[in-house]
This record gives sequence, structure tokens and C-alpha cells, in this order.
Amino acid sequence: MTRWVTDLMRDSDIPTRSIDFLLSRRADNGGLAEISHFDWPSSGLPPFQDWPAALSMAARLVAHASVPMALMVGREGHLVPNAAATVLFSEFTRGDFLGRSVEEVVGEGAKFYADVLSRVFTGESCSFHDQPMRLVRNGQWATRWFNLHFTPVADAQGQVLGVLAIASEVTSHVQCARNLRESEQRLKLALESSGMVGVWDFDVKTNISTADANVARMYGLSAAGCVRGVDDGHFIRAIHAADRARVEETLRTAIETRTSYRCKYRVLPQGGALRWVITSAKPVYDERGDLVRMSGVVVDVTDQMETASALAQSRFQFETLTEALPQIVWSCDAQGQYDYFSARWSEFTGILSHEISEDTWKMLVYPPHWDMVRKAWRDAVATGTPYDVDYRFRHHSGEYRWLRVMALPIRDDEGNITRWFGTSTDIHDSYLAAEERARLTKELERMATEDQLTELLTRRAFINSASAAIAQASAHAAPVSLLMMDLDHFKSINDEYGHPCGDQVLAVAAKRIKACVKKQDLVGRLGGEEFAILLSGCGAREAKAVADRICRALEARPIAMENGLSVSVTVSVGATTRSALDDDLASLLLVADKALYQAKAAGRNRSVFQESLADQA
Repeated sequence: MTRWVTDLMRDSDIPTRSIDFLLSRRADNGGLAEISHFDWPSSGLPPFQDWPAALSMAARLVAHASVPMALMVGREGHLVPNAAATVLFSEFTRGDFLGRSVEEVVGEGAKFYADVLSRVFTGESCSFHDQPMRLVRNGQWATRWFNLHFTPVADAQGQVLGVLAIASEVTSHVQCARNLRESEQRLKLALESSGMVGVWDFDVKTNISTADANVARMYGLSAAGCVRGVDDGHFIRAIHAADRARVEETLRTAIETRTSYRCKYRVLPQGGALRWVITSAKPVYDERGDLVRMSGVVVDVTDQMETASALAQSRFQFETLTEALPQIVWSCDAQGQYDYFSARWSEFTGILSHEISEDTWKMLVYPPHWDMVRKAWRDAVATGTPYDVDYRFRHHSGEYRWLRVMALPIRDDEGNITRWFGTSTDIHDSYLAAEERARLTKELERMATEDQLTELLTRRAFINSASAAIAQASAHAAPVSLLMMDLDHFKSINDEYGHPCGDQVLAVAAKRIKACVKKQDLVGRLGGEEFAILLSGCGAREAKAVADRICRALEARPIAMENGLSVSVTVSVGATTRSALDDDLASLLLVADKALYQAKAAGRNRSVFQESLADQA
């Protein structure tokens, strides 16, 4: 990647969210896992966890989208496609193309994408409707048409980092539209040359109809006979049986009411193909004002009807796909007014789409989350930035469940937002699972660092934390003191009262010791009845005072046992204060241990302070 993009990623003030946290949010996050673990430095990009939030959020949206979407990172357009886009791009080239330049992947379409990248990196969104693209289908090159939308992905300062591309194939629509235009042209030619339009007259008194050759052809009748005139029953019998009664009733009503006649129906002549026609006529009167005939035209609209049917089928397939998605699919206009919800909305909330009012959203959002949700949506609508929020939403059961709600703005050729398209995904179960994993992780960390009996730091945790505290004190030239202590004659307590009683003595003694120091001081159990305390910011006089206070606290009153007995406990303490900045934890432990030995030798139940090993010589 060019250096300017790397600098933007490094200098961005928007925090990037943890990939491990994101991957725990969905079970079907294979695409995002592949993106996050891809070797991006080999493509000239930083690792995925170092991407700015704007790019990271766009990549997540791409990975979870069901329509073809791709993120193009940097001016080279390094591709981050989702599964649907992968299928599309795979028809251009062979092999894996995650991280490759889009111009390299699309081959002969390279110039088009180069121009798009140049435009979007100026901050301009662009869209292309009915864009022809040459690609391989079933092993053969073919032209297909797409609607393409390209949106800049920018950081908080408005600097463009990449391009979000959305593609939807509209080949069937383009072909149907072309068919419609061609049908209209044929209709115009028919009107000029009577190729598809026939003229007919119906004598209301004799029931004899006359028609030209085009009408005769449509109904499968003799052209010469129609010119001379045939009984109207021949025309009626050529009409599709399902439409026949309706056509007769419509014609009879027009005659009786002396009004114009118009009817669309199917014609199925014997041995012929089904055709759609529109027949229209106006009443014709004689000089006395009596209705004598209906005169009009018959237009063959078979092609238009087939095209309309194809379009309806295409729309049906799209709606079927949308309704089949497990997420709630929704859309709204540029101002944020909702106008579409898929069936999943009613299944989740129990509210029909036409029952939604302005207050519905506030009623359903978990009350403590409402201000956050409202602000995030207003900011997205005001700035045009993608919308991505997790919050709790009321289920029809009354439970508030976690949803992930994401939306992207759809822009016109001038970059103006025309619509928002979004999804709401139920992530409640995975959210709870993530919370449980976090709780278990925290509990495991506590078990690894906390002695279960005394709730003090374990030996390893004390050594690690004390070493770090001493290093920090050295950086600020702050004093540090260390106390080491043993419960006096603890073996005799175990021997006389048993180990359960001894454990209770240790637990109570630990609480009394911890009560004698400040919250920020480190207290650890080194093993058995041996304890250590690191006093940060504490000099020699204060350290000796703390040691004496601990001795008094343990001697002051016996420890009551669960069996009604009580045990008197004393403690011997060795204390020292660091005398040089290069003194580490090991040297302090050595001095304090020697001082502790002196306290025991002098009769126990006391504290001895020693400045350094030299003072013990």
C-alpha cells in the first residue's frame, strides 16, 4: 500500500475494535475470519487488527452481507470481497484474489475501475446503472449488466481510505426492458402497416363480424371469410375458455349501455399458439341514432405480456430471497423514514408492518439504550456514515434480546443519499456466550493470581507484581519497602488442632495483615505460613510502623475457631527499605529474610528492621 494510506491508518484517532471480540459475535463469520487472518503485509497493507475503525467496520459489513459486496482498500484497490462477490470475481480470473488489486483481477475492465477509484478517492460516490460487463459464464465470454454503487470509506477527518462496492446483476431486467422497447417499436410499425393491429366491425343486429387479414390470423380464421363476414361465434370459440364468458359479458354490457368496449384476453385458435390480444371498439350509430355496429381494432400484445410476466417473476424471486434471509431486512428514505420491513420483523416483534408508528421504535428499544441508539442513527443520517450498533430490542415474548443493526446509505450519481438499506440480526445467544467467556476468563485469571485459602496474591503473582512496582518506583526515584513475616509456632497449631484449624488461622491472619496496609500495597502468600508485603512509596520509618502494627493486630485477640475453641497467634516480621536504585526484589527479599531470622532469634512476636545486608555483618 502507498505510504499515505499506511500513515492514515497509523495516525487515525478512531480506535479499532478487537478482532477476537468481533469474531465471537456471529457463528457464521468464516468470511471475516479469513479476512482478519489474511497476510495483509504481503499486499503492502498493515495487519487487519491495525486497520482504522472505518475500514474495519466496512470489512465486517462486507463479510456479513448476502449481496455481492467488496471493499477496495487504498488507491490500488486491494480487494476484500464477500462470498457473493467472490463468486462474481471468480468468473473474471482464476485463483485466490483476496488482497489483490482490482485492476489485476478484472482484466479488460481495469480502466473502468481505475477511473472509479480516482473519482471516489476525491470523496465522490458514484453509481452505474445497467453497466455492461464482459465475464465468463459456463466457460464462455458473455455480456452481463449490473447496477454498481461505489461509496468512499473515510476516517473521522474525511480522508478516504477505501471504496465500498455493491453490485447487483440486472441482466434479466435489461433484457426485459429491451424486449419491451422492441415490442413498442413493433407495435408502432404494426399501427403503420397493420402487421400486429387488425381492424374489425361487429354488426349488433346480425351478429356478423368482418375483419382484416391480421385479425383472421390471430383467431385462426380464413382471411377471405373474415373480409366477407363471419358469424361472431367463430371469434368467440377462438377465445381461451377461461376468458370467454368475461369477454362476452363485457361486449354485451358495452352494447346495452352504448359505451366504448375494451377487453384484454387470450386467444387460442385450434391448432395455433396462445396469443394475448387487446380488443377495443366504439359504438357507431345510423342517421336515426340507433346503434348499428361496434367498430375497432385488435392488438396482439403477446410479447408485452410475456415480458411483464418475466419482470413479475424477477421481482417475485427478489422478494422471495429477501424474505428467506434470517435477518430482519429493512429500508428507509434519505430522511430515515422507514418504508419496508421483511416478514422477520413481524415474526420477531409480533407487530405488523402497517401497525408501525413514530413511537414504535422507542417503545421496543431497551430503555437504557434508547439515547445511544437515537444518537447513533441521527449521526448516521446527518453524516452519511455507515450505521453499526448493538443494542437490546424487545422480542414478542417480552424479552429484550441483543440485535446487531447495520445499514449502508445508497447514493445517486451526485453522491446524495437516496435510501438506507439495513439488516437487524439476532445475536442474543452469541452475545451471552461472549459475556460468559469473558467471565470465565476473568475467573481463571483470578484463580491463577489469587491464593484460594487467604485470597492474597500467589507467590508467582506477588513476585511479578512486586518486580513491576519496583521498576516503576525506580523510574520515579520513589522509596520502596518490603516486609517478610512468619506466623510463630504455626506447626504446633497444626499438630494440636489439626490442619483445618490451621487453614482457618491462616485465612483470618491474612485478613488482619491486609487490614493493616493500604489498598495499593501488594500482599502475597509465599508459602505455608510465610507472607510478604511490598509497600510502594514507603520509607524506613513508615515500614517499621506498619510491621509493628501487624504484630499488634495479630496478638490483640485470639482467633475463634468453628468448634468453639480459640487460638492465640503472633507473628515475626523482617522489614527493609531499598537503599539503592539498583536494588531489585531478590535483594530486598534477602535482606528482609535475614531481618525475619533476627526477629525469631530475639524471641518472636516482634519486628526487626534492617537497612541492608551490610548492616547485619
